[in-house]
Amino acid sequence: MPLYNTATAAAVLDVTPKWLDNLLSHNNIDSIQSESQGVARRLSLSTITGLALAKELIDTLGVPAPAALRLAVRILDNPTGELIISPHLRIAIQTDALKADVLGRLARAVEIAPTPRRGRPPKR
Repeated sequence: MPLYNTATAAAVLDVTPKWLDNLLSHNNIDSIQSESQGVARRLSLSTITGLALAKELIDTLGVPAPAALRLAVRILDNPTGELIISPHLRIAIQTDALKADVLGRLARAVEIAPTPRRGRPPKR
């Protein structure tokens, strides 16, 4: 399964790389591959899909980021794409449409988002 850099993921989510970096730094997300300081984070397709759902919850419902991330994981873990919060509250999403949208955005983002260069720039 391919892994994507944060610049590509930010383009998919239509956020700045700084916004995404802050989100990832301040919240514990298990599926993100990162090593030590100075090594770029790598995100899977399922992680980017979860981030896309979390961003939609943040933008449309005003859910705080940590809660949106937890809700997104719980919703996407359910094969039906729904989460029963209480007897009177249910959240349901169209997982196929979300995944198709993320795949389409990812195909475009891979072409336009450059891989960030690491280290010092070369001497001129």
